[in-house]
Amino acid sequence: MHTGPSITQACGFLVLDKPSGLSSNQALQQVKRVYGTRRGGYLGTLDPLATGLLPIALGEATKFLPYLLAAPKTYRVEACIGTRTSTGDREGEVIETGPIPDWTLAKVTQSAKVCVGESLQIPPMYSALKQGGKPLYALARKGIEVVRTPRRIVVDRVDVLAWAPPFLTLEIDCGPGVYIRTWIEDWAQSQGTVAHVSQLRRLRVGVFHAPDMVGFEGLDPPCVAQGAAVEYRALLSLASGLRHYAAITLEPEAERRILQGQTVPWVGETGTALVRLHGADGGFWGLGRKTASGELRAVRLICGGTCVQKGQRLE
Repeated sequence: MHTGPSITQACGFLVLDKPSGLSSNQALQQVKRVYGTRRGGYLGTLDPLATGLLPIALGEATKFLPYLLAAPKTYRVEACIGTRTSTGDREGEVIETGPIPDWTLAKVTQSAKVCVGESLQIPPMYSALKQGGKPLYALARKGIEVVRTPRRIVVDRVDVLAWAPPFLTLEIDCGPGVYIRTWIEDWAQSQGTVAHVSQLRRLRVGVFHAPDMVGFEGLDPPCVAQGAAVEYRALLSLASGLRHYAAITLEPEAERRILQGQTVPWVGETGTALVRLHGADGGFWGLGRKTASGELRAVRLICGGTCVQKGQRLE
């Protein structure tokens, strides 16, 4: 059975606790320097103001970011009621004021829950979305506003945690593509007032949860040699980052054929369209899919080994 050569570069998912003041890309570049790798990407942009969970893929893990884009997210947000800013958060200039409602905790909780479900949202000008090849925030900084197409969004849960006027603290579960700043503005408008985000912290992205987070101070050195092995204690394995997909263990002959780009018979029902492919020794090889003819074919494979280093947490 082919297991591939040993991998000595950083490979896996880092669940970074991003500090305020850094863009997501700045945080990524710092992580890449720590691990001495050129290959890296992140899942779900966080504004510089925001803190919290930023999944970062290193090495071969970058191949699997497209399969994680639909991940649901959880945010804890503090909104300042009564003022609206140019950016939708505390970093912008105040451009409008409104009343601070005489809410009880029960009343504001009921009002917030009304907004749970599917709706259309117009992306904010201060966002990384591109129009005409330029990010919207670059146009906004020049005072240019363009028409944006509304997008379908889904909010699954809104819990009110505290109401201490003018500050309202919420926890929100939502699908991909939701701009929390815009959601807060739209909700406040529906209540006859205005608001902006004063604090924002992300707690979950798909299978990545708050307990997995590591700050910059907790990152590994570039590598810790132990004989022929390399240890990256802060990294989650590829299999852990893709654990929402069912796993299939390949017998040696099926593993050989899959790695050569061939199909093998599909065995059993998995409940997910994509499946994780593991060798008989447990090593992770990539993702596969059932073909129209009912066979199993790889759709994305790693190169050069199993990408599971000693010291990585698995599932």
